[in-house]
Amino acid sequence: MDDIHDRWMPDGSLAVIASLIVERPHLGQKRGVMINEQPMPLRAQGEQAEALIKLQGKVVLIKGELRRRYYSRDGQQRWGQVEIWVSQVIPSNLGEKNE
Repeated sequence: MDDIHDRWMPDGSLAVIASLIVERPHLGQKRGVMINEQPMPLRAQGEQAEALIKLQGKVVLIKGELRRRYYSRDGQQRWGQVEIWVSQVIPSNLGEKNE
């Protein structure tokens, strides 16, 4: 997870906007300049937002669903973006040393 921003929603609840970096699959012929990672927008509210802030910088398992949101600004055309809406944040011991 990268680029975490917390903000307060109009109802007073905490929300987190972040980027989840996922490995991009290689499709077709390999090119000289290949981007191996793809950032995916991630949204969390309430307890899940608090957990992401608390566990920032640690390995976590994210459970949620993909949702498409549509945006428009100043009367311009609408555009869509796929986001991961977090339903559960689970701490992981991946990458940590067992002592």
